[in-house]
Amino acid sequence: MSLQKAYRLHSYGGPECVQLDDVEVPEPGPSQTLVAVHTVGMNPFDWKIREGFGRMMGLQLPTTLGVDFVGTVEANGDGASRLAAGERVMAISNTLGAFAEYIAVDEATLARVPEGLSDVEAAALPIPGLTAWQTVHLAGEPGPGMRVLINGASGIVGSLAVQLVKAAGGYVIGVASGKNRDYVLKLGADEFLDYQGERVENRFTDVDLVLDYALAGSPDDTARLWTVLTPGGAVVSVADPTILDNVPAGYRGYFHQAVPDAAALEEIANRVVAGDLTITIAQVFPRDRLIEAMELNKAGGTTGRLVVDFTDTTESRH
Repeated sequence: MSLQKAYRLHSYGGPECVQLDDVEVPEPGPSQTLVAVHTVGMNPFDWKIREGFGRMMGLQLPTTLGVDFVGTVEANGDGASRLAAGERVMAISNTLGAFAEYIAVDEATLARVPEGLSDVEAAALPIPGLTAWQTVHLAGEPGPGMRVLINGASGIVGSLAVQLVKAAGGYVIGVASGKNRDYVLKLGADEFLDYQGERVENRFTDVDLVLDYALAGSPDDTARLWTVLTPGGAVVSVADPTILDNVPAGYRGYFHQAVPDAAALEEIANRVVAGDLTITIAQVFPRDRLIEAMELNKAGGTTGRLVVDFTDTTESRH
């Protein structure tokens, strides 16, 4: 029996509920691939599960946390043959389990990591990249002249969305903290609004699409966003799951969480390598400081992706 290190949730609550345990290395089942994990990205989903969202998912504890990962193919189960041992891959796990040295996932969810993209850089892409890609296209293709307001434009998802909308010819209004003004404008935003000093509904009434990545979202917050839209406009939210219950007549509302899409993830990665998309890494932590990285993600305010290197047991890098 081979053992590995894995961060498992033993009960719901604070960081003390997550422990680094010795567990069995999984065997890849039919159509599955076993991946040796190199890097993982920190997501709000991780600490939300820890604090109780896992109850709604019906999780059986203890369970290994972690949603997205980068690594190399270790072995294939029956019926899995698309990827060869040693190939670098990245993905979203539908069943958690990424905060471990090895993970077995459906082969179809795995995207190849292109040459020119490091494991740390790739760790910025699965959840953030697919969230940005899928939400940007969910309400219709953004085109030349479309006015798009991006709430949370300085976050890792919002920063990618700014660039994707600009690449499609859209007009981007970036909303974030004032300290991130220069960063958001450098990404390509045409206008910037500091949400701490001005309310969006007091400035805009002609927006075609709102992309809401503000993770403190609530029905009251979302209600303010409808007022900035032109008739027929849409709000796409990753923050407020009640949005579908409160769509005003004449408008469109969508709630979305990223789903695996290997082809789209490879397209995003290729754009990064080509220089068409920029990603920002805020900090890289060694494996033994994953809980610290999770707490920093929860605190918010970080510009860029927090990454944990599962191959590194030294001090954190910047």
